[in-house]
Order: sequence, then structure tokens, then C-alpha cells
Amino acid sequence: RAAEAAAAAEAERKAKGLPPPLPTAEELSVVLAEQARSLLRTSAARRWECRLQKLELHAALHDLRPAQLVELTELLYQDAVLEATVFAPAFAPYASADTLDSVLRLWSGRWRAVSSSAMEHLQDAALSASDKMDALGEWAPLWPPLESLNRLYVARGLPRLADVYGIVEPLMAEYTANLTTRFDDELEAAWQRERWEAMGLADGHRHAAVVWDLFTLFSSSLDVFFEPARHGGPMLAEWVETVAARCFFILNKFVNRMRQELGSDASLLPPKPSYPELQDLGGLTKGFATGIKSLLAEQGRKKSVLQAANTVGALCVRLHSLSFCIAQLDALSAMIDDSWAALVARRVADGASAAEEEPSPTTILHAGAPEAVAASCAELCWFLGAKVVYQDLKGPLFDELYCRERDVSGKVDPRSPLKPTLSSPSAGSADGTPLLVELLEEVLGKLGEDLLSDSAPPSPTRDASRAPASPGIAVAMSGREHGRWSSSVLAEAAAEAGGGGGAQLEADNSELRDAAVRGVLVAVVQALERILLDGGPRRVFVPGDAPSLLEDVQLLREFFVARDAEGTVHGLAEEEVDLVSERLLGIVRLMHLPTGELTARFVDEAERLPDTDERDPFTRANLGRVVLHRAAADPAAKAFVASHRAWLQRVLQRQDAKPESVRERCYSGNMLLQRSGSGATVAAATSSSPQLKVTTPEAERTPSSEVTQSF
Repeated sequence: RAAEAAAAAEAERKAKGLPPPLPTAEELSVVLAEQARSLLRTSAARRWECRLQKLELHAALHDLRPAQLVELTELLYQDAVLEATVFAPAFAPYASADTLDSVLRLWSGRWRAVSSSAMEHLQDAALSASDKMDALGEWAPLWPPLESLNRLYVARGLPRLADVYGIVEPLMAEYTANLTTRFDDELEAAWQRERWEAMGLADGHRHAAVVWDLFTLFSSSLDVFFEPARHGGPMLAEWVETVAARCFFILNKFVNRMRQELGSDASLLPPKPSYPELQDLGGLTKGFATGIKSLLAEQGRKKSVLQAANTVGALCVRLHSLSFCIAQLDALSAMIDDSWAALVARRVADGASAAEEEPSPTTILHAGAPEAVAASCAELCWFLGAKVVYQDLKGPLFDELYCRERDVSGKVDPRSPLKPTLSSPSAGSADGTPLLVELLEEVLGKLGEDLLSDSAPPSPTRDASRAPASPGIAVAMSGREHGRWSSSVLAEAAAEAGGGGGAQLEADNSELRDAAVRGVLVAVVQALERILLDGGPRRVFVPGDAPSLLEDVQLLREFFVARDAEGTVHGLAEEEVDLVSERLLGIVRLMHLPTGELTARFVDEAERLPDTDERDPFTRANLGRVVLHRAAADPAAKAFVASHRAWLQRVLQRQDAKPESVRERCYSGNMLLQRSGSGATVAAATSSSPQLKVTTPEAERTPSSEVTQSF
């Protein structure tokens, strides 16, 4: 009926000769929308064809070179931006809402058609490692414009033109593997060149060239790694963490190689001598020299001290190198943070949502690597002390200290003085300098000179501020100065540098110096405990030696605390030095006991003595060892050893199975301690915080009231 009515109306209009009616607004809008849609699509298709003609791509649409596809993608992005910002708003009153989307779909379909071959090639699982590395460089310029296009499409609710991250990820994995190989080759070459001599540059920094080369390599590699992302290329926090892990892998390899080359501090400790008393008492008097001439002893000590100073100089280069690594790890972490912040800022400026961006990656360079290098630095400090004391000073300490002169038959006169001792004047000394000071003053002075006078090193990643050196450290003992731990050159350097912003560097260097001095202290205490308890047949002690030995312990404590004339501590904290030497003092107290009391307590079951103990010096093994060292001069001790030989052997075998390590007894983990005021406090320098192991027994065992009163 409606059709019939319309037909009748049309016939009547024609019969009357009237013009056709105007379209309604609704009919007109439909016509205009269709025309606008057609116009935009035709224009978009024509522009695509113009781009192909401009780039002369019609003949090889399915075999595009990287540069051609890059240029086509850049032009397409410009057209898409123009379409979205100019044409679409201009035609908005006429075109439908999905007109722009239809244009973008047209372009994305045609882009995928011409790029499909290249994209499939990049994702080919059979692509060789070298081809992947070549592709990563050749196709790098494509990713920024393609990512910009992807963001524009995603903002319109349209699918991406290509999964850039899915394409790049296997290429990036190959890049990381290649980077590891390159790092390893560079490390090997740098290691072969290294002679462990301080770099002689104008700034006076003292680390080795190998660490400078390594961190220059790391810094430049990270800079190249971030470069594509700075221009809009893809980047994931996961990729950053992987590259950072590769840097740490090589750094850790370098640190471990250095530690393996040096060895462990425990391996340097001389072995315990055997006890002839437990096998053949008659052989005790055989094979002893009549003594060492003073002149030869003096020359030997000077040679040992010189060798120890040379050891300090060589190992301080390694210490500075590890310290430099810690500082540069912080610089690399800051570089990653800054690069990531710039990357996020660019993405947000390009239209990305700040809330959807990944936070800055916390890599192993931020947390883990500094702690690992700090632990190696601490191990090197322990090694330095062991090398100086156990090897360089082995002659004056292990071979000569506390060795009484004997007659031609090898018999010891217990009334002869115990010499040399640490507190007795050294041979050839005009001012009465104690032997301990002669042996260690130059060593600790070298430590102060090398570790406290270092200026701020330049950085491969960022500039470092120059800092003043620390002034010299005076050592005061018995009311008079016996020497200085550091050269007067330090005071001059401090005066030249003046005040300034180097307080943190000076504090860090002071910590490093203290750690190295701590290594020497522990090694000296370890050596003295070994000499007193396992000194071998060359050592013969009697109760009357205890005051001289006590004087040595007191001198040792004063020397390492290093108070000046005003009482200010310049060395290690007094509490720490006392704790480290506490067991040594207990051993000296045991040595003051008469033989009868020692033997009575050894066999007294009611005493309930432990055979061994990590901390308590009052054990059956220690009592037995003190008696053994008297057997050559004390008939009662000799008779006890003969009658209890089997028991003594069993106890000493149990003791030999237990390590008597001063380091393990007094410290756990890292050993870098910081001073707070005048006392030592534990610093959480690493995840396993270094700390002194302090124990307070419920009831401290006292050898005898006589010892307490005497001391």
C-alpha cells in the first residue's frame, strides 16, 4: 500500500509538471557520509600508491630491503598522523565515526602484505647466530616508526601492525650471548696485559688498568644497548636486567680469577711442627744451633720488612681496583636509571600511558654486585695480613721469636732471658724501638700511604670529584712516639687539598685502610697463638716468661689502637683489638701457672675440662701444649709427658681436627667495620653483615687466684 501511494503521488506530480521534492536532512546525511567515506578511502589508497611510486617499490613489493621498508613505514606514519589530526576532524560533520578506522585498516593490510616476507624471515627459527646479529643492526631503524604506528593503532582500538617485541626478543637474546663472548675475550686480553701496577695518570688514582678497561667496556656497551630505545625503539626491563647480569658475570669472573691467583689466607699459615717429646724424649736435644748472630738477624729482619712493604704496595693496587669497581657499579646503576627515565619520558610524550610503563629495573648491578665485590675486597684484606705476617715476616716471627739460646748440646737454661720478644728493643736499634714496631711500622705506614692518600679516581661513566687525603696517624706507646703509621707526605697532601667535598671518599678510604690493618692484626694474633701453643721444640717456656709475654700482648694492643699524645684513637677501636687478642691473653695467663697445677688440672676428671674449645683458652689441649713446651727445661713436665704420652696424643689429635682460626672466631662474613665516636660498631655493609662474634660465658673460668693477682 505504501508503494502504491508513493507511485500515485509521483504520477500526480509528473501530471502537474512539478519538480521533484528535495531530500530530507536524514537522506542527505546518508548521502554525504557515503561520499565522504568514499573520498577518504580513495584518497588513502591513492596516497599509498603515490608512496610506492615515490620509493619505486612496485617491482619488488615482496622483497623489500630494510631501508626501503623503513622509509615506507616512516611515510605511512606521517600519513596516519595527518589523517588522524587533519582530515578526520575536517570530515567529522559528514563522515561516520569509523571512517578513520577503515582508512587505517586499509593501510595496515597493505603494509602487512608488503612486509610479510621480511617479518617471516626475522622470525625464522633456522636463522643463524650471525644472521640474527646482522638483522638486529640492519632492521634497528624500522622499530621506532613501527612502534609509533602501533601506539597510534592501539589508541584507536585497532590491532598492531606487527608484534615488534616478539620479533626483536630472539634477536636480543642472540645479542646478549654475543656480548658475553665479547666481554670474555676482552677480559682475557686485559688480564694478559695486566701487571698490577697503579695507573700513572695525572689524577694519581691507583687502581689497575684492567678494571678501567672493564668498566669502559661495560659503560660503552650499555650506552650502545640503550641507543635504539632513545629514538623510540623497543626496550624491556627484562632485557636490561639480562645485559646487566652479563656485565656482572664477567666482573665476577675477573674477581674470582684474581682471588684464585692469590690463594686463600688460611693456606699461607705455616704447618704445626711435630712434638718429639711424644715420640722420643732423647731426640729433644738433637739438631739445635747455638744461635743466630745479631748482624745476620738484623739483616734478615730488614729484608723481611722490605718484602712486607712491597707486598702491601702490590696488594694495595688490587684493593684500590676492587674499591674502584664498587664505585663504578654505582655509576653504572645510575646510568641505567637515567636511561630508563629518559626512555619512559619519551614514550609518554609519544602518547603512551605513564601508569602502564614498567618501573626502572633493579638489576644485579644495583643490588648484589656491590656486595659481592665488597666481600672479595674483604677477603683480599685478610689475605694481605696473612701474606705479610705468615710469609714475609715468617723469619722474624715464626723462626726467631721466643727462641732461647742453647748450648752446643742443645740444652736450654731456663734462667736465660726469653728473646727476642715483641717488646724488646730490636737488634741494631739506636733508640730502643721494640721489635713489633720495627716489623710492622713500615708495613702499616705503607698501608696508610697507599690507601689514605688516594685521590678521587676519574670514572669511565661519570666525573668524580677530587678529595683531600687523610693526615698522618701517630702511634703513641708508653708515653713516647715510636713512629707513624703513614708518611708525612699525607699531611702535606691534605694541606694542599684543603677542605672540600671529599669527606665521603676519605671515609671510604679510611674503612679500607682499617680493613687491611685488621687483616694484619688477626694474622699477628694467629701467629702468636701458634707460636705459644705449637711453637715446636725450638720454643721452651717457663712460668717466669709470663710477664714478658704479657708485655708483648699489651704492646700489641696499644700498637693497633694507635692513640696519640692526647689519647685520640687513630687505629682500630680499642674494644675490637681487645676482643681479637682476648684468647691470646688467656693463653699467656695459662703459661704463668706452675707445672704442678697444670698437670693436676689436666688429669682431674672433676674439673670437667673440655678437650678443645673455640674461644676458651682453658682447655685440656692447651694445658697439654703448655706442658710440652716446658719438657726440655722442667723435669716435672718431662716426667708428665712420658707417663701420659698416649693421653696427650689423643687430646692433641682432637685439637688438630678443630681449626683455631682467629678470623672465624672473632668475625663472621665481611669484616668492614665502621667507627662510631670512639668505639667500633658493626656496619651493614653487605647483606651478610660483618660483625665481631662477642660471647659472654655464664661463668668465666679463671685458672687460679694467683694468676689474677699477678696480672
